[in-house]
Amino acid sequence: MASLTEALEQGRMALAQAETRAEDPDAVRAHCRAARAQLDDALVECPVCGRVGLPERIVAHDC
Repeated sequence: MASLTEALEQGRMALAQAETRAEDPDAVRAHCRAARAQLDDALVECPVCGRVGLPERIVAHDC
């Protein structure tokens, strides 16, 4: 099972690949960029241990 960080990176790579292989490049690029921005905005990193997750989970985790 991949870690959350690995899963996020794989998802970002998949979106980047979709962006370069689209038949309607402008529309798909816009959607892919928006998806990556939402993903980046939705997750935070713990300043102590570097764990990545939803803000409410990071606040509550014990590192």
